[in-house]
Amino acid sequence: MKTIICTLSLVFALSLSNAQTTSTSNSKVSISYSSDEPGKGNYRVNISISNTEDMYTLKASFPSSKTGKLKQFLKDHLTPEMTKNGTTSTWKYNTKGETGYVVKLKRGKLNVFMDKEFVSADLVEDLIDMFSDIKEIIKQ
Repeated sequence: MKTIICTLSLVFALSLSNAQTTSTSNSKVSISYSSDEPGKGNYRVNISISNTEDMYTLKASFPSSKTGKLKQFLKDHLTPEMTKNGTTSTWKYNTKGETGYVVKLKRGKLNVFMDKEFVSADLVEDLIDMFSDIKEIIKQ
C-alpha cells in the first residue's frame, strides 16, 4: 500500500512540475543625480522608469534650464505632430483609434506613457533606446 501511495504521489508531483507557467517581465528603475560642485550650480535629476510587458512609463524631473535642449531632442525623434497647451508640449501617437504613446514635456518635467499593445515591437525598441539617451541630455 505504501508503494502505491508513493507512486501516486510521485506521478502527481511530476504532473504539477510539467504544468505550463507564464512568465512576465517587469522592471522598475529609479535614478537620481545631484550636484553641489562649486561653480557649476546645484541641480537635481530624478528619473523613474517602469517597463512591463504591456506598458512603459518614464517620469523625470530635472533643472528647468535643460527643458529647451530636451524639447529639441524630442522634436528630432518623435512624430512631428506636437501640441502646446500653456507651457506643456505634448506628442501623441495614435493607431487604430488607440493611443500608442503620449509624451508630455513642461519646464523641468517629462512624462512618458507607452501602451505596447498599440505600438509595433520595432517602435517600442526604438523609443526605449531613445528614452535611455534622455538621462545623458538632462544630466549634462
